[in-house]
Amino acid sequence: MSAVKFDKKRQFDATAAEWTAFSSSLRYKRHISFHAAIHGDTKRIDTNENIWTIVEGGHPFRMDFSRTDEQMRPILKWLLVKFLSSNSISRTYVTFLLVVNKAWTIDDLMLPSLYEQMENSKSTRGSVEFSITKRLTDYLISHGAPRTEIEDLFELEQQVPGTSQHKLSYYDMEVRISPIEEQFIRTNSAHDVEFIARLSYKELRDFVFLKLCYEVGLRPIQLFRLSKSDFESVNDQYFSILRPWAKKGKANENQKGTDKLALSPELGRAIQTLLLRQNNHSLQLLQNENGSSWARRYGVQSINNTLARWGAEYPHKTPYDFRHNMALRMVMAGSSASEIAYMLGHNSVEAAQHYIAASPSISALRERALGRNGTYGAMVALFTGELALPDDWRGKEVMGCIGDELATGIGGCDATDCEYKPVYNCYGCDDFHPFEDGNHNTVLDALRAEALEIIAISDSTRQSGMNPAMTQLEGVMEQVKVVISRCKACGGCQHEK
Repeated sequence: MSAVKFDKKRQFDATAAEWTAFSSSLRYKRHISFHAAIHGDTKRIDTNENIWTIVEGGHPFRMDFSRTDEQMRPILKWLLVKFLSSNSISRTYVTFLLVVNKAWTIDDLMLPSLYEQMENSKSTRGSVEFSITKRLTDYLISHGAPRTEIEDLFELEQQVPGTSQHKLSYYDMEVRISPIEEQFIRTNSAHDVEFIARLSYKELRDFVFLKLCYEVGLRPIQLFRLSKSDFESVNDQYFSILRPWAKKGKANENQKGTDKLALSPELGRAIQTLLLRQNNHSLQLLQNENGSSWARRYGVQSINNTLARWGAEYPHKTPYDFRHNMALRMVMAGSSASEIAYMLGHNSVEAAQHYIAASPSISALRERALGRNGTYGAMVALFTGELALPDDWRGKEVMGCIGDELATGIGGCDATDCEYKPVYNCYGCDDFHPFEDGNHNTVLDALRAEALEIIAISDSTRQSGMNPAMTQLEGVMEQVKVVISRCKACGGCQHEK
């Protein structure tokens, strides 16, 4: 049985009508494109079809949804589309088999049933069932499945696999925000702060909410409890926030914690601007414009309002996605278990040790980050300009050095003035127009060479973690790979390596 003790007063059994309404509310793309598809691989599927056949590396993965319960079918399709957005095709196929071979029905999607399945899978040596079931549970809670609450994610994050589980497979399921998504957030965050006066009050508050989740990983209840006095500024240069308690049992419900968390100047200035616009007596930091109390249940909506405003298609991130992402960033930066536990607000280091144990080697991470999945290409296209032909381009051309390699003939720039580093920042800028037959592979090779140098330095100093320079470089490399794929699709001569 599940180790989780559910509230006896709470009703978990949902009706068929509730599940039908939930199923009808789900939105996902009809067509999914695989930007890294080459040599006979499937480039596109129609999710309306009842049979999905995806060929990857010459191997076909066939998913026949007619084998599933009719009421379960649309929900399973939606879940697998979510998996395809952040996991490999093979892992998505394993998820399909888990649901189909065990003949899951709607009843298996109830929270007690999902937790029982997670508990039972802990005893299976080398099994990935725990991580898959946990991710499915996360998606269902995050999207408001019948008889779930957003605070159920608080309990879900405490669930860890048994000691016999394959740690790397669990880590793969826990990667919530890809390098290209992080680059997307950083790029648009910098733009919002630069033009902060243009944001409405609601846009500014939602932006602050997202950044608090991204930087310090606060839970919804903690964000709800933040007051104006929790924010501190020193000489308008150093900013921090006092983290409220999360659990009622840890202290009085209204008592504040003693953990002071540092904030970036970017977030600090955004909070200062938010406070200046609040002309009322409410003490809540994330209040509504009229001074009424902002509710924690709006947290997911706040995050995705900001992502959608930036141009993301069908965004759906939760505060808990950002908590996991923050912990993984700390692992890769070489942080200790006690440091990670402090940032997560945990009393023990057990969960932090799990993150560290689950982290892959630096070389394995390189393979993940350099575009193995290839499903984030559409997002890159949102902030990179239209493709161009060198002979037709009449504006300023981009050139710059990557290490000792001079990169030229890659594209043109629309900007009248630019303070960013050429080439490194171009592939994530909407002023940059890549040339269809540009030397993008040369850029990618030079970036890979630079990455190898960084890895060698990390190895020589016995640092298994990843430094910030490598994090930024990964984002640039993935952007270049997507541009190469776009050029190929448009008839350019580039071929992805």
